[in-house]
Amino acid sequence: MGWVRKKRSDDAIPRRRQKDIDTTKERSEQERRGKKLFQRNRTLIGSVSPLISSANEFGASLKSPRAHSHHLLAHRRRLGGLFVIFVLVASLLTWFIYQFSARVQVSSTNVDSSVIKVDRYTGAISDYLAVRPHERLRPFLDKDQLSAYMNQLVPEVASVASFGIGDFASTKFDIVFRKPVASWLIGSTRYYVDKNGIPFRVNYFDEPKVAIVDESGVPQVAGTVVASSKFLRFVGLAVDTASSFGITVKQATIPPNMTRQIQLHISKHPYPIKLSLDRPVGEQIEDMKKAVDYLHKKRVVPEYIDVRVSGRAYYKL
Repeated sequence: MGWVRKKRSDDAIPRRRQKDIDTTKERSEQERRGKKLFQRNRTLIGSVSPLISSANEFGASLKSPRAHSHHLLAHRRRLGGLFVIFVLVASLLTWFIYQFSARVQVSSTNVDSSVIKVDRYTGAISDYLAVRPHERLRPFLDKDQLSAYMNQLVPEVASVASFGIGDFASTKFDIVFRKPVASWLIGSTRYYVDKNGIPFRVNYFDEPKVAIVDESGVPQVAGTVVASSKFLRFVGLAVDTASSFGITVKQATIPPNMTRQIQLHISKHPYPIKLSLDRPVGEQIEDMKKAVDYLHKKRVVPEYIDVRVSGRAYYKL
């Protein structure tokens, strides 16, 4: 009859079987998609298909235990590399800080450090480092150049003996001071000279036994011919050279109206020995030694001995 509705084919399928059919269709669709992944020129990565084993997927969001292990190993290696770089940078910075001379500390090897003028020498070294900032790093510090600079600025410093680490970011400088062998009072300033003939004004040792007596009559002004560095150097070398020959100098005198001559008074002998600033010190001291021994052997006591002429010695009775 026309008014009777024709039953649809879907209604003919029991509902209990429709669920199985839907599941089968979904599985068929997944299989179709899985097979599609294996087509030519396709990269298998990040598959969500339960039918595909993605053991070698290292960059996908879904990883197998093996891929996850490789990922953790690579992550640990990156972290290890970063840690090594951090340790190297930290070590380099620590080395740089401890080798950097931001501050200066001064002590002495031959003088009590409590009596020296610390500010005088820390200021001189700081000025040197300010001119040469690269030498603030101890490995690049030129010790010879620093000693030469100190000799000019503070001549009582013989050398900078050694260097060491002081407090944090500071360097300790050990200074050797000159020991005087003779002194000379010029006006109100006392000058000293060491065994090498280097004149200076600051003395941390006992007063030397050898004094320079000026009887020349020339005004004693620092920088003049009489009070020149060459004269003081000559006296210092003469005293030290005489000591090496076993002769002890008691006094050095500049005779009247003389600026290029000096008279040495030695122990055990009452007469002076005349020397010239224009002749080498060593040769004159050697001639003096021979003349003194000869006259002592002959039991002759002269008024003076003159060794100013090379190879000859004169004396006056």
